[in-house]
Amino acid sequence: MSWLTPLTGVLVAAFVVPPLLLLYFLKLRRVRREIPSTMLWRRSVEDVRANAPFQRIRYSVLLLLQLLILALLALALAQPQFEGTGSEHGRTVIAIDHSASMNATDSPDGRSRLELAKESAIARVQALHGGGIFSGGDEQIMVVAFADGAEVVAPFTDSSRQAIDAIRSVPPTDTRTTIKKAIELARVFTTSTDLESLGELGSGQDPAVLEVFSDGRISDLDEVALRTGEQIRYTVVGSATTANVGITQIAAERPWNRPNMMQVFAVIDNHGTEPIEVDVELRVDGAARAVTPQPITIPARTEATIPGTTLSGREQVVFVPFEQPRGALIEVRLLHEDDLVVDNTAQLVVPAPRALDVALVGEDSFLLQSLLEGMPLESLDVMTPAVYSTLIDSEQGAWDVVLFDGWTPEVLPRGQFLVFGSLEGISELAPFGAAERAFIRSAKDEHPIFRYVTLDDLFIWKMPKVTVDGDVEILAESIEGPTMVLVKRPGIELLWVAFDILDSTWWHQRSFANFIPNAIEFLAASGGALVEKSLLPGEPITMSLPVGSRSVEVLRPDGVVDEGFLGTDGRFSWGPVLQAGLHEVSWSAPGASKRSSVVVAVNMLDGLEGQIDSADELNLSVERITGTRRSRSALVSVWPWLLVAGLLILVLEWYVYHRRVG
Repeated sequence: MSWLTPLTGVLVAAFVVPPLLLLYFLKLRRVRREIPSTMLWRRSVEDVRANAPFQRIRYSVLLLLQLLILALLALALAQPQFEGTGSEHGRTVIAIDHSASMNATDSPDGRSRLELAKESAIARVQALHGGGIFSGGDEQIMVVAFADGAEVVAPFTDSSRQAIDAIRSVPPTDTRTTIKKAIELARVFTTSTDLESLGELGSGQDPAVLEVFSDGRISDLDEVALRTGEQIRYTVVGSATTANVGITQIAAERPWNRPNMMQVFAVIDNHGTEPIEVDVELRVDGAARAVTPQPITIPARTEATIPGTTLSGREQVVFVPFEQPRGALIEVRLLHEDDLVVDNTAQLVVPAPRALDVALVGEDSFLLQSLLEGMPLESLDVMTPAVYSTLIDSEQGAWDVVLFDGWTPEVLPRGQFLVFGSLEGISELAPFGAAERAFIRSAKDEHPIFRYVTLDDLFIWKMPKVTVDGDVEILAESIEGPTMVLVKRPGIELLWVAFDILDSTWWHQRSFANFIPNAIEFLAASGGALVEKSLLPGEPITMSLPVGSRSVEVLRPDGVVDEGFLGTDGRFSWGPVLQAGLHEVSWSAPGASKRSSVVVAVNMLDGLEGQIDSADELNLSVERITGTRRSRSALVSVWPWLLVAGLLILVLEWYVYHRRVG
């Protein structure tokens, strides 16, 4: 229980109760008269004794009733209420997690965690604005929604109605969970001196209390450190024992030597503590194509080497290759019901098969040229660096994959590239010396570029030593450093091989002949030439449309139509995408009588987000925040009931008094 105005109640009791008692101590002033006898004045004598000053108070029902009335009045003025208080500085930031895991429906009534979180947040706002006839109601509340990013839903306000409406407006998403941006946003709004940016009431330098409503499955907690004076209160939403099975990877391949055939792969994770069996279905254009002959057994998760972390049980599913000469919508579905639906389905949009357009840029690349000429390509353009630079400067030439042998341009255009032995224009790789006589120490054998490829017998005479930075993935490395690196930039994907082929023993090994088509197929698939690349929630939809296109619209999975940004150069962007599912982008091309369209698949392929058993603690980089389970109770004001009781006792006192004098 808390008291809104305790000092008021104490002062009222101090100034009212003593005078009442004093009235009962003091006698009335009477006129002194002589009479022959007091026999007939016994009642008057008793009255005189009762009013003699500072004698022992005689029992009086009226006095007890009047003291009780004053006590109830003093308590009512102190305004007692149930539940806690707000922040020390009168400012609270309500942060609501609306990521994919918050769509889990593990509550007994089948409601989502997000609905329960919003219910608890609303109860907290009502608690902070408990109200009272003498309270100012000046608790300032800001509402922030966070998932892959963070946004202010309502700036600081002392209006509980505005804060509650903002909480109710937080939409569900299928993105992953990060909290660092939400904390940084709260800091900006609590330390800025720009009153206009803070809303009507936000100002000052004291940090507000951050109240987090989440299931605790947050990916960047180890990057968060609280500053002096900052506080986080964590309300846990969801069950700590909820298990989940979800698809975390999906891929479809058209072999370069059999483009009309297709093979589909999927990886399924079990985030529960018990093994589970599931049937997996493959659908093509909405029709069932295949089901696993028998249920797939997925092992339970295990404890990882890092304390407090786990490794999900994992199983790969490979469907039998089938003929698909046309474009199709590929869907892998788990025939299994759990509390998180979004990761039970994954989709891919596969275009019709076509041969690839490839360019080879180098001074003397006869070895690579001979391998490429043996592949069923649509076209192979072999050119020198000077010719390539001329074509790029004049914005000519469009290839699915470009191979650079010993040279790269200073500025890479958009596209997919396979580079041998050059570092020019690749800022993510910084050279710091040279290595000789190197062997491959480790490689990611599960990567598609290493299918039927072994690097055990590869010997490298010389290669540069590099350090990596940015969005890169090391696929193979020696003791001297990385030997194969995948570099990703917006609109660019580059596979870098550290050495010249002739400076190694690889050129006469069979694995090299398998590596080249694997790498070209992988890069072409990344660029959408063989299989449309699916997106993750939180990423934008970007594409190049014909110059002069207009009226570009995006049809979301929920049926809402949005408009995106279309530049004068035909580049279109919309997002970030917040929902998993199929998004249809349509536009009117210049001179076309009908609208063109393309479908983009968005899948929630996030193992951490699929682990939906709620966490009882937030383990920050230094601090550990213990959570409390959500409560539906709000502050209940007691003072109105005290006033009602006081009025009833006042009526009773009036009745007793009139019975006596009557």
